Amino acid sequence: MTTVRGIPELTRRKVETVFSLPDQPQLSVIIASYNSGGLLVDCLISLENQRTNKVFEIIVVDSSTNGPAQWVRVRFPKVKFYQFPERKFCGDARNFGISIARGEIIAFIDADCRADENWVDRILKAHQSPSLAIGGAIANGNPESLIGWAAYFCELSRWMPGFPPRNMSDITGGNSSYKRKAFEKYGLFIEGTYSSDTEFHWRLRREGHFLKFIPSILTFHHNIDRIGKFLRHEFEHGRFFAKVRVKNQKFSELRRWFYVTFSFLIPEWLFLKIGLRNFKNRTYFHHFLKTWPLLILGLIAWSLGECVGYRVKR
Repeated sequence: MTTVRGIPELTRRKVETVFSLPDQPQLSVIIASYNSGGLLVDCLISLENQRTNKVFEIIVVDSSTNGPAQWVRVRFPKVKFYQFPERKFCGDARNFGISIARGEIIAFIDADCRADENWVDRILKAHQSPSLAIGGAIANGNPESLIGWAAYFCELSRWMPGFPPRNMSDITGGNSSYKRKAFEKYGLFIEGTYSSDTEFHWRLRREGHFLKFIPSILTFHHNIDRIGKFLRHEFEHGRFFAKVRVKNQKFSELRRWFYVTFSFLIPEWLFLKIGLRNFKNRTYFHHFLKTWPLLILGLIAWSLGECVGYRVKR
C-alpha cells in the first residue's frame, strides 16, 4: 500500500461525506491534533461513517510539525480544519474549538481514537438528561501490542468497557461531551499543561455536579507501543498532574512535601486499584495478567513524575 506523507492511501472509490455545515448543528465535535498522522485520518473516517441522521460539525485544531494538513483538507473538505504553528496542549486546542463551535452540545474525541458508529447518536441521547458532563468508555484500539496494553491500563482502566453506567468524579477527556452552559458558567480548560480536563472536572465537582459515565458511548484508543515513549509519556503526565493538583487544590508547603516523601507508595497504590478494577470488570483481565510487569514500569515512571511535580514550587 502506498502512502501520502506517512498516511495510507485510501481506496480510489469516491466516498461521499456525511459531514455537513448546517446553520445550527446539534453537536460540535472537537479534535485536538498534534503529530497524529494517519491516526487523525482514521478518527475522521470513523466520524464520517456515523450511523446517524443528526446534524453535527467537525472541528480539528492541529498544531503538528509533521502533519499533512493540506492532504487532510482535501480528503475531508467539510471538516473545519485550523492549523497553528506553535504546540497546543489539549486544553488550549479545545478552548479554541469551543470558541468557534456552534452546537449546544460539545464533544471531544482524541485524534488517536476511533468512534463507534453510534457515537454521535448516543451522545445526543445521553444529553437529554440534565447532566452537564458525560463521558464514555474507551476500548483498546491496538490490542496486539503488549506495551500498548500497559499504556492502556496506566491511564484508561477507569473507563473500560464492561462497567455499568454510573456517576464518577472524573471522565476521560478523549471521549467526553458537555452542554455548552458548562463552559459558560464554569469557565474553560486551563492551558499550557496536561491534565486540563481533570482540573475542569474538579471544578465541576466542587460545584456539586457529578460526571455521568455511559459505557455505550464508545471509542477505541490507539495506545503508545514503544517502551521509551511510553515511559517518557507517563513521567511527563505524572509531573503535570502533580503541578495542576498543587495549584487547583491549593497545597500547603507541608502537604507538598508529604506527597514527595511518600511518593514511593504511589506505584503500589495505583497497581492495587488497577488490579482490583480488572478483577471486578474481567473484560480485559487476561491482558492485565500478561502485562503487569510493563504496567509496573509505567506506574513507577508516573510516580517519579509526580514526585518531581510536587517538589517544584510554582
